[in-house]
Amino acid sequence: MKRKLSALKFVRNNKKQVWVMIAAIALTFMTMYIIHFLLFSTTESFNALFLEQPKKVAYVSLTPEAMGVERETYASDEEYKLAIDDARNKIIAAIRMHEGIAGATLTQTLSATYAGFVGQVGYDFPLLSKEEIPGFVNHMEAKLIEGRMPEGDGEILVDETVFKNQKMKIGGYFNETGFGQTFKVVGVLESDCMVCVGTPMGYTNSGWYIVVLCDEANSDMTRLLSDIGIFPTKNDTIFDAPDWADMYKTEVTEEIDTVLLAILVVVSIFLAISILAAYVSFMRSRVNEYCLYTSIGYGRKDVYGMIMRELFIIFGISILIGSAMAVIGMVCLGTFILKPMGLLYKYFYPEHLLRISAALIAIIGLLQIPIAVTVNNIKTIDMIEE
Repeated sequence: MKRKLSALKFVRNNKKQVWVMIAAIALTFMTMYIIHFLLFSTTESFNALFLEQPKKVAYVSLTPEAMGVERETYASDEEYKLAIDDARNKIIAAIRMHEGIAGATLTQTLSATYAGFVGQVGYDFPLLSKEEIPGFVNHMEAKLIEGRMPEGDGEILVDETVFKNQKMKIGGYFNETGFGQTFKVVGVLESDCMVCVGTPMGYTNSGWYIVVLCDEANSDMTRLLSDIGIFPTKNDTIFDAPDWADMYKTEVTEEIDTVLLAILVVVSIFLAISILAAYVSFMRSRVNEYCLYTSIGYGRKDVYGMIMRELFIIFGISILIGSAMAVIGMVCLGTFILKPMGLLYKYFYPEHLLRISAALIAIIGLLQIPIAVTVNNIKTIDMIEE
């Protein structure tokens, strides 16, 4: 009985060529996965702001028309303004009575910025009285881990992730570039949704909103307002769970996924060309070896099986080495770069592993062309002599 042709002989006897190919595939695997890891640290980090925070708090700004107040109905601007205030107060009272609502108040807000590995997002947080802040912090399931609660005007509590991300310090000024030395950071919060809150300082702010403390089931403000007879239009401003979830999908995950797919395609093409050239060179240098095998009784299928086993060994070793390198690289990047930047991340992305695997399988599929041509053109020794 014929023994199966060994796939390890070529690997052992051609270490230099084989390890060059292994290194190329391993480095490509590591690079593609680490790029995904870095870019998706943005989606992991933005997740708290886009998906988690809006489940607990929403911001609503309604036009007078949405509140049922028409200017022409009133003789003076003062009467018009009083009518707007009265209508808004009634709406706030109705919101407070709605199921799943822990509170609603008209208040000033301030803008915060959070930078991902790529891109950044701006969001608002409320400026409340010092008496209201503990209730807000409890509703957001946050806790003070450093500093103190606000006691005077213009004092801000910042989530620890935002604190690191924006390189803040207790006693320093919040967004000094935008607001000057107006708002002082007095404490750091720990939360799952990057909670910031503070007290107002006069009329320095980023706007006025009805700030609604809600639960997840009642975080759709358009639906909630319709329950109380208010029907917002495109002229009204609402930042709630559906709105943020839509932005997260279209402006974060889909954009980053498109970039990653483009990178994967380009890198795969260059890798395929490189491996194709290298492997064609390998097979050309082994024509006499293949001829010898067929001359001593092995068929073309046996030679093809040996070549494929060699290929799987090379790719298998490459993936193992590339995986180990990727893990080491991610741990180092996460510990020394992402964490100090206040960014969140995770290591395991099965969907991206499937994409990379599909790309490598496609390259193996492409190699079938020169392999098939080579195997089909194998000649025995007597045919060579002729």
